[in-house]
Amino acid sequence: MKWMLCLAVSALILTGCSSSYAPGDYYSSKGDKGIVLQADAEGNATLILSLDEASNLASDSAILWAASLGQGWSLPSKDQMTLARKYRSLINICLRNHKQPEFLTGHTFYWTATPCSQSHVYACGPEGVRCYFKSNTSPYYRARAVKSL
Repeated sequence: MKWMLCLAVSALILTGCSSSYAPGDYYSSKGDKGIVLQADAEGNATLILSLDEASNLASDSAILWAASLGQGWSLPSKDQMTLARKYRSLINICLRNHKQPEFLTGHTFYWTATPCSQSHVYACGPEGVRCYFKSNTSPYYRARAVKSL
């Protein structure tokens, strides 16, 4: 009986001491909350996507919105958004679990911080990342922020 108790306590200690993250996992630590987009080889989250989103924004307004979330939050780069698109099914499971709007559904487009010309910026839609006129606004143009940890 004692060995079973010892085994149970050991298991709790081992599993409770460290968190290992993978893309799509919910992250909450030191005041930061989001969805893991990237983790290092040890399972430490290195990049998270915001749970919140904003809609009906032009590109410049999206940049300001992302920065308003706090220190370290920004609009994702083209490459970071491509990564988010890759994991969108895992991201949407996490968003549904936290009662947040889903990512990349229907005809939505998410701004990036990466320009493709003076008047155009990359945005990610259902078909991939493409170049769009940066002053476009409609409920279909949205923003989610990222934070490097």
